[in-house]
Amino acid sequence: MSTEEPIDYEAVRRRFPWVGLGDSGEHDLSTRYREIMAEARKNREIVEAIDAIRRSA
Repeated sequence: MSTEEPIDYEAVRRRFPWVGLGDSGEHDLSTRYREIMAEARKNREIVEAIDAIRRSA
C-alpha cells in the first residue's frame, strides 16, 4: 500500500510556471521532482525520529 499523496499538478504549475513549457524531458523532470519530494519526506521523518529519541533520553 502506497503512502504517497496524489500530486497536485495545478499547485506545481502555480509554483513552477515553467513546468510543461518544454517539449522534451517533461516526464523526466516530473519523475525527478517526485523522487526529490519522496527523499525529502524520508529525510524529514528521520530527523523527527532522531529528535524524538534525543528528547526522551
